[in-house]
Amino acid sequence: MTSYAAFETLAEFESFYREEIAPAMAADDDLSSDPASQTPPYAWLKSNYSGFVERLRRDYGLSPGEFYDEVGLPPNGSDDNSWGLTHGPTTTALDGYITELARDRGRAESTVDSRRARLRTYVGTYRDTHDRDDLLTPLLDESAKPDEIARMKAVFRILDDRLGTLASKRKYVSAVKNWYTYLEETGRATYNPARNLTRRFGWDRRPVYDHPALSTADLDALLSVADADERFLLLLLAGWGLRPVEACQLHVDQLVLDPQDGDTPYVEFAAGERKNARRTRNTVAILVGADAVGTRIERLADDDWSGHLLPSPEGGPITTQTARRWLRDLGERADVTVDGDRPKPKMGRRTWYRLYRAQRPSITADTAAVADAQGSSDPSVSERNYLDERTRREARADAMADLVREELAAVFEQYLP
Repeated sequence: MTSYAAFETLAEFESFYREEIAPAMAADDDLSSDPASQTPPYAWLKSNYSGFVERLRRDYGLSPGEFYDEVGLPPNGSDDNSWGLTHGPTTTALDGYITELARDRGRAESTVDSRRARLRTYVGTYRDTHDRDDLLTPLLDESAKPDEIARMKAVFRILDDRLGTLASKRKYVSAVKNWYTYLEETGRATYNPARNLTRRFGWDRRPVYDHPALSTADLDALLSVADADERFLLLLLAGWGLRPVEACQLHVDQLVLDPQDGDTPYVEFAAGERKNARRTRNTVAILVGADAVGTRIERLADDDWSGHLLPSPEGGPITTQTARRWLRDLGERADVTVDGDRPKPKMGRRTWYRLYRAQRPSITADTAAVADAQGSSDPSVSERNYLDERTRREARADAMADLVREELAAVFEQYLP
């Protein structure tokens, strides 16, 4: 019997999927899924590999659908005809949308890969369900609209069984709806069959995500037994609000610790480097632990240092899987659980984000005042088009400073060097 608890990385889960689950799919005469181009229905996977599904959820915070996106399944996802369709105009429209996301809209590579994977799942399920791979022709015929909406909804009934969480289902709907919007905007469609899909399936309620925030008491307990590396990881996640992958890959070249004119120290990301790059700020203010960063750089600096603030033994950055393992082990040593689970990296980011959401109204109010002075009725447009990044960063830092000092600085400063 396989011991999923022994798996340390997502690569081990991926290997098990390819070596054990995919062959089992092929051998199951009652299963119509092709493992070369499809992943198994959720009910089948849960019935046959419940431990696999539970471990992904508990230790990695991933539904099966999110796991497939993360590791690039199904196996033929990298083939030239990655869409698995024979209708040329449809594949051209799919490729065009993905190219626009990456080249023109500046989406991060991880975002583009996720969109591609979700669309591949959708069009493959559409093809198998309706025995057709021309998704465009019905979109140019208004009289075909009711039937096409019904076909699209039938696909999502199948995906409803396959996807594990409400959040995952909403992500798939968003990817599909945005592709249809692209088709409308480029003259390939006269309507969007997915426009009201979340409401019609009852998926328009607010999803409950798997990662609540760490409390101040949780942080104190974790920091009290953590080593220097674990404490620094918690600082980047909960103190600065970095995403797990951003924390793991943080490089000294991204740090501006001594800015000009009294500006707040900050982390700077290259254009397009962050997830949701067009909507996400390029800098993150360092409101706690700036002195500790200098101390850490001094400790790490030598001729062989890669410049990553959380280096792996091999010299590059640690992986998100390593970060998950660190926090899980740290939670066990500190006897900390959150909603019955050991701490996960995303819980640290949500600690910071909870404070940000509390202060967002004051940030918006400041921006609205600028917008009003400039005669703009939309504060978001004013913020995006008329305020430089330093001004936006300072507005966020001013709004966040008191809360961060009150709730986080006192906790971190007990333990940081």
